[in-house]
Amino acid sequence: MEEINVQIIDMDTMVPEHLVKNADDSYTIFLNARLSRDSQLKYYYHALWHITENDFCKEDVQKIEYEAHND
Repeated sequence: MEEINVQIIDMDTMVPEHLVKNADDSYTIFLNARLSRDSQLKYYYHALWHITENDFCKEDVQKIEYEAHND
C-alpha cells in the first residue's frame, strides 16, 4: 500500500475528514480534532476505503460516495 500520512487538526465541524493524494503518490488524511476518537476512526477507515478502491482515478464522485456508504 502507498504511504499514508495522518494529521489531526481543527477543522470546521461540518468537515469530519479530508483526503488528499500528494504529488509523490502518497496520501494525507486530515481528521477533525473536534470529533470523538470513535468518529475519527470511522472517518479514517472511510478514507482508507477510498484509497484501496483507487477512487482518485475515478470521475463520478456521486457514484464513489454511494459505493463507499453502501458496501
